[in-house]
Amino acid sequence: MSLTELIAARRDELTEADRRLIEVLLADRAAGSFLPAHKVAGQAGVHPSTAGRLARKLGFASYRDMRGALQDAVVADLDASVRVKRRLSRVRGTSLLGSVIDGEIRALNTLAAQVSDADIITAAGLLRDAGRILVVGEGHASSLADLFVRRLVRSGYRAAVVAHADWQAADQLLGLAAGDVVVALVFRHESPAAARIIAYAQGIGAGTLLITDRRTGVPACDAQLVADRGEQGEFHSLTVPMAICNTLILELSRTDRGRSLKTLAKVETLQRMFRGKPG
Repeated sequence: MSLTELIAARRDELTEADRRLIEVLLADRAAGSFLPAHKVAGQAGVHPSTAGRLARKLGFASYRDMRGALQDAVVADLDASVRVKRRLSRVRGTSLLGSVIDGEIRALNTLAAQVSDADIITAAGLLRDAGRILVVGEGHASSLADLFVRRLVRSGYRAAVVAHADWQAADQLLGLAAGDVVVALVFRHESPAAARIIAYAQGIGAGTLLITDRRTGVPACDAQLVADRGEQGEFHSLTVPMAICNTLILELSRTDRGRSLKTLAKVETLQRMFRGKPG
């Protein structure tokens, strides 16, 4: 049942404050789906606790879950062609490159407010102490998964990509053990396959890290880094999650007692050998 259907089904239970809150959320669904509880309550002129109570009335565990349901509804209404058309219509008569750059800057400017230094330290700690790291990424996330794994390997970590989050992942999961870590990169749509892999990892005692831009069906992980990748309903790039992955690599270099730097020096020596230059 969609959020609007839930609201209609429970309309007799809603207070005036609930209705004012709903009006703000649904006035602009794309914007409302990313408003935190205190902001939507402020715009509605109600107490912030109203948001949590409304979510529970509608059957959600929290306001965040209710907001995620609204995000799902917005995403479902917008396919790739619509997102591209919106971007093109907004830049008609102006610089397309400038518009893309502005969008990336806006998204990056909000990153620090969504992912804290403490979040990065926690996530990097999981990776630093892992025996083996598996990175799961489907669709557009697969490109970032490949890059992230390459940088982990060059920093001295045993890492591999789960290239296909389906039955073919079984071979790579065979060697997964307690003390290893699974990293799931889940963007835009839910990933039932990634959720199954995370659940399996948790069942055997492996660590789990989720990097995402939205509410997902993935079970709660040991660490979660959640950040928007741009304005809802528009073309999104991988700049924001790539910045997160790069920061994790740098945090590892800063805290792993020379492990990353020593391996990178060895990589440089090997590269010089292939270039025919003396080490």
